[in-house]
Amino acid sequence: MNRKQRRAMAKEQRKKGNDDLAEKVMLFDKLPDECLMCEAPFDKKNKEMVSKWNVTVRESQGRVHLYCPDCWDKAHKMVAAVVESMEETAKVMEERKKNAKDNE
Repeated sequence: MNRKQRRAMAKEQRKKGNDDLAEKVMLFDKLPDECLMCEAPFDKKNKEMVSKWNVTVRESQGRVHLYCPDCWDKAHKMVAAVVESMEETAKVMEERKKNAKDNE
């Protein structure tokens, strides 16, 4: 690869990087001013809030959701409870299948 090709490739990468940055800035503009669940206000200029609150981005759908720490923790606990319940149900179903085979 010669010097001209390397420069052209570097230029193309910089251009692509600027497009990616512009896309991310556009998504930042869509950041809500409150928690999606409890509607607690969010101050974009407060460093503590910015570092503790959680953002989910669905680029394909162009959606940005914002969650306060309390709602984020509650959601994780609910998901963990559902997963645990599903695992217990799967164990019970396996035991029933095993018992059904043993009784045949």
